[in-house]
Amino acid sequence: MSEPRTGVVAALRQAPSALYVLGAATFVSRSGGFLAIFGSIYLTSLSITPAQVVAVLTAVGVAGMLGSLASGRLADRFSARSVLVVVSATNAVVLVVLATSSDVTTALVSMVLAASLTQSFVPPAAAVVGNLAPDASTRTPFFAFFRLFLNVGATASPLIAVVLGETQFSRLFWYSAAANLVVAVLLATTLRVPPVDVVVPAGGTGAPEAASAALRSESRARWVRAVLLFAVLGVVAGIYAQYQSTLPLRIRDEHEALTLYSTLIVLNSVLVIVGELPVSTLTRRFPLRWPLAGGVLAMTVGLAASGLLAGWPVWLVVAGLLFTFGEMVFAPVTNTAAAAMAPPGRAGTYQGYLSSAQALGFALGPAAGVALYFGLGVGAWGVLLAVGVGCAVLLTVVLRPRADARDEPVPAPLTATGSER
Repeated sequence: MSEPRTGVVAALRQAPSALYVLGAATFVSRSGGFLAIFGSIYLTSLSITPAQVVAVLTAVGVAGMLGSLASGRLADRFSARSVLVVVSATNAVVLVVLATSSDVTTALVSMVLAASLTQSFVPPAAAVVGNLAPDASTRTPFFAFFRLFLNVGATASPLIAVVLGETQFSRLFWYSAAANLVVAVLLATTLRVPPVDVVVPAGGTGAPEAASAALRSESRARWVRAVLLFAVLGVVAGIYAQYQSTLPLRIRDEHEALTLYSTLIVLNSVLVIVGELPVSTLTRRFPLRWPLAGGVLAMTVGLAASGLLAGWPVWLVVAGLLFTFGEMVFAPVTNTAAAAMAPPGRAGTYQGYLSSAQALGFALGPAAGVALYFGLGVGAWGVLLAVGVGCAVLLTVVLRPRADARDEPVPAPLTATGSER
């Protein structure tokens, strides 16, 4: 393999300052992500029916997916930096409305908008990370570094809520608004990213007909692979979601109390924060399909073993560690795979596809898994294992050398250069 063997610390020391600025902004943004944690509790505090709570939560999920798709496309059309600034500033305004409004309808609309804008942050941010990497070997460590700030911010959020008051929703939303405003100012004043390639539409450049035909064929093949990739990763997200939906039901059936499950969640959070970046030092040295498929396989086996061995605490912890190791291996590589699959000038769009597919998996996975568990009992873990193994195999097929052996996808014969301003 041709990738340099430098350590991840050395790679990050050589990283541009924009990666650190974006990481800091991501941490601040995620530290105010209270709607993701307390959204359902907030809704039950309003004068609405249970059916309306379900409807609003469904709208929140759909809005998040649409926000991911839109922000990715807008990042490619204008610039990722501009989209991040506008999204954060707008979210700050929406959250102020949510914090101060006494009208239920206004609060519900604001909540849906805030959820959409919050989800809109990730695709353009991931596009920036991918464009900052000088070559394919540094993409995975860069994405792991980015995810480090995501995870630390998400972990800090409930701790901040404890200080402010978990049910003091006005305080929580004011903090979220302030956090988004800080992010908008930080990114507007300090984030500087390099120029990116923008595809010139075919037919307007005088390109030879044979070259245009070859480009169209390459684009069709790339699109088919991308659809398969994002579909599989959406299913993987649904499998991953079982760790926080179906598994606690299984542990409760065995132990009644959920202390053991809480221990697993804490272990998972700590290990991912501490270990994901160092693990990326190894995974970056291999073609994308191997850490992606291998990590999904380890995660799935760990999940299935956790369900099957829930009655034995020691083995349950071991299985949980395998699940966490698999997550550390494959999670950063998903963004790397999306970046490698994207045509020139479409990085934001493809990161939006990835984010939306994962959001769909996280939305539908828990219901499907719980239904399986109620219907099949422990047999549900065998079904999940079979689906996960199938996903791992498909990933090795979709990401064959033609898709992941090069630093960048083959560019169009003629491109123009655009810059982030």
